[in-house]
Amino acid sequence: MNVEAPKGVLLYGPPGVGKTQLVKVISEHCHAKLTVIQGPSILGPYLGDSELRLRERFASAYSADGPSILFIDEIDSLAPTRTSGGNPRLVAQLLTLMDGLHGRGRLIVIGATNRPNALDPALRRPGRFDREISIDVPDQRDRSRILQYYLSRMPCALDVDQLAASTVGYVGADLAALCREAALLAVGKGTVTMAEFSMAMRSMTASTRRGLGVDVADTKWEDVGGLDDVKQQLKQAVEWPVRYAETMQRLGVRPPRGILLYGPPGCSKTTLVRVLATQMGSTFISINGAALYSPFVGDSERALRDVFRRARSARPAIVFFDEIDAIVGKRMAESRGDTVQERILSTMLNEMDGVQCMDGVMVVAATNRIDMIDGALLRPGRFDKIIYVGVPDFAARREILGGVEWLAGETEGYSGADLKNLVREASLLALREDLVGGVVGTEHYRKALQVVQPSLKSELMEYYTRMRAEYG
Repeated sequence: MNVEAPKGVLLYGPPGVGKTQLVKVISEHCHAKLTVIQGPSILGPYLGDSELRLRERFASAYSADGPSILFIDEIDSLAPTRTSGGNPRLVAQLLTLMDGLHGRGRLIVIGATNRPNALDPALRRPGRFDREISIDVPDQRDRSRILQYYLSRMPCALDVDQLAASTVGYVGADLAALCREAALLAVGKGTVTMAEFSMAMRSMTASTRRGLGVDVADTKWEDVGGLDDVKQQLKQAVEWPVRYAETMQRLGVRPPRGILLYGPPGCSKTTLVRVLATQMGSTFISINGAALYSPFVGDSERALRDVFRRARSARPAIVFFDEIDAIVGKRMAESRGDTVQERILSTMLNEMDGVQCMDGVMVVAATNRIDMIDGALLRPGRFDKIIYVGVPDFAARREILGGVEWLAGETEGYSGADLKNLVREASLLALREDLVGGVVGTEHYRKALQVVQPSLKSELMEYYTRMRAEYG
């Protein structure tokens, strides 16, 4: 067929998914000599040391009598992008060594990384790392098989499928650690049960969620008073596509790719999204401008792409952009498209267009200024669902205030945040009177009403009336 074997293969995926183990199994299956390079171990203290060590490892792997595999783990630490402050000589040396490989099929170089976008682009062109393979986080079926492997070594009494369903986002290494922890908790009992696994899960976080998600474990629908219509719309947009997927597919109903919540500040937009993540058992990834923006060209876009990549790894996941108008505002007519904000907008548009192959990832955003959102984000196929989250009405205020009707009647125009401040002020007044047995009474609420005024002025509410007429 005159088809050449690839010189290099790049494996990428989150830590703990089994990239290194996969290479070891392949080398054993092919009876190939395996030479392992830990990326950081190549780096030397003196000029030229790193390049010399790299040449020696390549020479050792290439001199094998039979087939040989050279495995470079954490290759991004050895050959990062040359604009990121890495060692350009070492990157150039690796490129030269890859280009100098002859007799394809005799030696193959396999690289592994958790951050493919941090790798120098020159390595990823044809003729070097010809193949790129994503090693994804195991789905429920794969988690069940991994758990069965580890549980076969210990006496247990539990439903493996149920355990697999409750370990969303866990990679192979996490599942191994989870089984070890559960077994330790069961010492003296003789049998590992679901109770031990539940305790073990409370003490550890899935690798894909570590340092990324926000804890929403204690947030429930009941924590948000009123807003019944908004809650129902969110359930229809997010829960129904999961629970009734077959029916929706049969009827040709496509779930929204993105949801935009807009409305006055302090009306529980962020809390609603956190509740949604809790009810779906999803990873909740909250993004704000301060965490995204960087003074270095290209870093902000790279960070945004990394957020979406990690969301795909931790799915089901909800990516939440709070105050999205401050992150990707409206483009100006005279702009040349080279500002950081516009480059982030372009990246976000590309990522959202890719959500069709990102089953299990929902993009949700919140804003107080919907008129400052670029129109490209509001077209169908991106933020398909736009939901207004307004100030609580009388029934909602009564629910938020624990059924105190007279107080609900006195707080017309108060937002949820205003009501929270009102209750806090009344509690402080009661505390000042009695530090030990203080009880909040009617007189405390009446005094608090004189201090805490509604933060939403009439001009602002007129603005939202206009926005509702335009956006629904």
